[in-house]
Amino acid sequence: MTDMVPPPSPLLDRIMAIVGPRGILTGEDVTARSCDPFRHVPPGSPAIIRPASSEELSRILALCHDAGQPVVTHGGRTGVAGGAMAGTDDLVVSLERMTKIIEIDPVTQTAIVEAGVTIEAVQNAAAEHGLLYPIDLGSKGSATVGGTIATNAGGNRVLRWGMTRPNVLGLEAVLADGTIVDLMNRFLKNNTGYDLKQLFIGSEGTLGIVTRAVLRLAPLPTTQNVAFIAVPDYSSVLELLTSARSMQQLSAFEVMWRDYYAVIAKHDPQRCPLAADQKYYVLVETMGMDETADEQAMQGFLEKAFEDGLIADAVTASSLKQVQDLWRIREGSELLVKEMGPFISFDISVDIRRAEEFVDTVYHQLDAQFSFFKAISFGHLGDSNIHIGVHIGPDTIAREAEIEDVVYGVVRQFGGALTAEHGIGTAKRDHLPSHITAQALETMVRIRNALDAERILNRKMMF
Repeated sequence: MTDMVPPPSPLLDRIMAIVGPRGILTGEDVTARSCDPFRHVPPGSPAIIRPASSEELSRILALCHDAGQPVVTHGGRTGVAGGAMAGTDDLVVSLERMTKIIEIDPVTQTAIVEAGVTIEAVQNAAAEHGLLYPIDLGSKGSATVGGTIATNAGGNRVLRWGMTRPNVLGLEAVLADGTIVDLMNRFLKNNTGYDLKQLFIGSEGTLGIVTRAVLRLAPLPTTQNVAFIAVPDYSSVLELLTSARSMQQLSAFEVMWRDYYAVIAKHDPQRCPLAADQKYYVLVETMGMDETADEQAMQGFLEKAFEDGLIADAVTASSLKQVQDLWRIREGSELLVKEMGPFISFDISVDIRRAEEFVDTVYHQLDAQFSFFKAISFGHLGDSNIHIGVHIGPDTIAREAEIEDVVYGVVRQFGGALTAEHGIGTAKRDHLPSHITAQALETMVRIRNALDAERILNRKMMF
């Protein structure tokens, strides 16, 4: 497909007639924004279109479809797979004006929201009714419901409540030609034909733009117990995970390799309560409804782990501030940028039983390929997800493809997943064909062509 010319002013004039002056940003209002959360990469687009409703978006996409004008969708722009990248021949559509929380229903435990609302805003609104929207991300203050649906976002508590997919009961989406598809199901059980909402969850905006959603809520836990644990070896990590899973309150099991913890300790010693002398560090969290029973469950878990020799040292949080401080160790991305920048990040899934072997093999291959490298590893190990950051010096970005070839080669060797929760975007599209079967890729292409044969929507994403 050849690149298309920038949109002619008549098209923008017709869009202006739909959205009004507040609905279009140009000039510095465009270039001041970034398509990347870690570095400033302004959109190349001549304009950012901001519809205020599904109906406005429908009319806009119909115009773009008729004109052959490609569109890139923006949510909170917190993704790290290049999904927000927009060229000079793209128009950016942002749902930032569509932020209504339409309904929170305590009886059905559902929320109906517009796609531009942030995860944090939904959580806060749900909490007022004693409910929880369990998708929890470090970027929840900026990440939007629509963006997290488009990427099937995961986060910190997948182990307990799953990724975004099982937490979406229904949605509304606008197709490339402007067709509005109402799939606003409210029922936990509904087998009336194909479950079409699943097409849009995780599709990264390539099949349609999600505009509204029915979200599944849970009772808001009243207790939160967090332990931060130093573990001497990986076999003990696995035994610790098995033991932790016996706690029905378990909500998170986060593992940090020593190299990750050492970076945090170096830059902020007050943030790290344990010495950086063990191979692994584990954050275990439980959330429940019974203060006494939940504290006893965590205490019993730790006592047994000590007795079994699985733990070298541990601390527990006794206040909300201490809970937040322990989580800040795991969510130390700003310190990683200071120490590792520039770095190439990886988000993969691998068999938990082989995670140590996987990381060791990655490091061995990096050492063989490059004269110098620095790497850190951490992740949501309870749900198989590992994040790796790699730095090889000043030319890290210039040699990104070489670094990716090494790491993704090991991912294939171990039968892992190319991306666990961040998606393909533009950053991983060249690697996708070697990580899924030809038949699976062809089926994806067929579905995309059926809904957007002209590749109007996010045309450079995925494949």
